[in-house]
Amino acid sequence: MSPKTILVIGATGNQGRGVVQHSLSAGHSVSAFVRNPASSAAVQLAEQGATLVTGDLDDLESLRSATQNVDAVFFTEVQTGKPEADFQRMENIILAAQESSTISHIILGTALKTGEHESFPGWESGAHPMKDYWLNKHALENRVREVAETKEGGRWTIIRPGHFLQNLLPPVRDFMFPGFKEERVLRVAYRPDTELPLVDARDVGIVVAAAVKEPERFANKAVDVAVEVVTVEQLAGKIGKAVGEEVKVEFLDDEVVDGMIKEGHLGAASSRWADEVPGGDGVSNCREQLGVLAEGLTSVDAFLKEHEKEILA
Repeated sequence: MSPKTILVIGATGNQGRGVVQHSLSAGHSVSAFVRNPASSAAVQLAEQGATLVTGDLDDLESLRSATQNVDAVFFTEVQTGKPEADFQRMENIILAAQESSTISHIILGTALKTGEHESFPGWESGAHPMKDYWLNKHALENRVREVAETKEGGRWTIIRPGHFLQNLLPPVRDFMFPGFKEERVLRVAYRPDTELPLVDARDVGIVVAAAVKEPERFANKAVDVAVEVVTVEQLAGKIGKAVGEEVKVEFLDDEVVDGMIKEGHLGAASSRWADEVPGGDGVSNCREQLGVLAEGLTSVDAFLKEHEKEILA
């Protein structure tokens, strides 16, 4: 298959940077859609060989321009806490891809378990604290399928990653694990036996690059991406080994977590969801679906060692 040109939306984010990196390494050309081409993150992408395309997700015309003369597009939902506005921005991308005369492959990143929401404990009440999160992702997957399948020669690929290891790095870490910087404690709403399917967000790019290179292999498929399943205590042990310091775990009481969820704390709601919905099959599915490609995913230990200084910062 000859090299293709892929448009990467959100190119300066963790997933986007990985898609740019792996796509370029695979010999593809990359158009990186950015809001500010002068930002340090955008400049780094240009230095790697990406072509910067300036635009805004609220500006449909800029997206229409960006989707011309490219073969594929990758994007993932940008969440701002306003689900209707967030969905409309993604709809703008989908509409631009639909109108493009050159795009034949639409690649979307969502999350493990997308589309299974009706089986989640408490969903039938209609008041699930992550209702908007999961409905948006499900609706986006359906829209991508619908649009790709109506284009002549069109195809879709959906990538469903697990929990991102980048959550251990600032600034997200200080929201996910408050007090870690000062105390070296993972203070969590998870339960002790909860197993987390982890992945380096950059490794989404391995799958995207492969999907563009081997479109028939990944055409009209959803792919789980997770490298390892660990409990929080096991994760603390791995972090401690990587940084050379003891890392402790403090589990919040269920009553405290319940209160946080009632106050709208999305992190607590996400933790409770992880307690109730096992994600271990994400790793086995990943290995089955990716085959030898799964061997190239970054291990948890390798990620922690690479980012040792950031973890301690």
